[in-house]
Amino acid sequence: MLTYFFGFMDFMVVLGLMKRSFMVSSSISHEWVSPYFLGSCDPKEADIGLFGLCWDGTSSFKPGSRFAGSAVREASQGMEEFSFYQQESLMDIKYTDYGDLFLPPGQKDRVLKSIDGAVREVIAAGHFPIGFGGEHLLAYPLIMSAFERYPDLAVVHFDAHADLRPELWGDEFTHATILGRVADKIGYANLKQFGIRSGSVEEWKLTQKHDTLRPFTKESIKEHLDSLGDRPVYLTCDLDVLDPSIYPGTGTPEPGGILWDVLIGGLKQLSGRRLVGMDCLELSPHYDPSGVSAITMAKTLREMIILASRRKR
Repeated sequence: MLTYFFGFMDFMVVLGLMKRSFMVSSSISHEWVSPYFLGSCDPKEADIGLFGLCWDGTSSFKPGSRFAGSAVREASQGMEEFSFYQQESLMDIKYTDYGDLFLPPGQKDRVLKSIDGAVREVIAAGHFPIGFGGEHLLAYPLIMSAFERYPDLAVVHFDAHADLRPELWGDEFTHATILGRVADKIGYANLKQFGIRSGSVEEWKLTQKHDTLRPFTKESIKEHLDSLGDRPVYLTCDLDVLDPSIYPGTGTPEPGGILWDVLIGGLKQLSGRRLVGMDCLELSPHYDPSGVSAITMAKTLREMIILASRRKR
């Protein structure tokens, strides 16, 4: 059961704080600022479920993504709900922000098991799953849940790092090995990676052996998605795919990344595709005191929510 996951949210719904206005009396109406992502609605009305997965237990350089949830939600309150890029408003989409899943520090097995159970309940509630916030390992149970439902799953991976290592310091399950573990299950032929510019010698050899790498251009992404036809697609996005000059708040920054307009061009190629799940990960907000990185993740999630609403059913 996800009592700890949903309990506080249910309490807030009872108070009426998920709505943008709350009647204090028959004659006075006050606007309340929700602690959830901008535009979140009652779960019973929603088609899409957004939830924070904020944990950084295997981060190998700079930890801190456990603090992503509150930073992103606060940043969302300062952004426009309307997307110029997709010409749609969050206020016209029925989605709910569940809050952050409780993920105790230092307990990796428990964390992965909790996420697996959580995403199953989100899907059982009829909600398209979008996880966000923490280190990239947390995408593993989300992708495996999608693979269980769709054996012909194709994974599209946006990242600076290949994340294909067989192990890191003797551990097969870390933020640096996650796509390798995914490929072990779904097959390397069903994984394509965009924006990769860093990795070990082993990883380079794996990418060349299995032909996983593609340039991060809208043309390349469109070509790959077109080749998939009607197959189900899961998007996993490590936001360090962006250049650290515009996204410094991350644990392993890599110079030479893409810029915002290129990311948006790539994301838009997913519109109308048969999406079955998404994540947006790796924000360590305190490395960016300007707050730009948090607002960048918030705006990326805005675009993802709109994409989810346009998915092929």
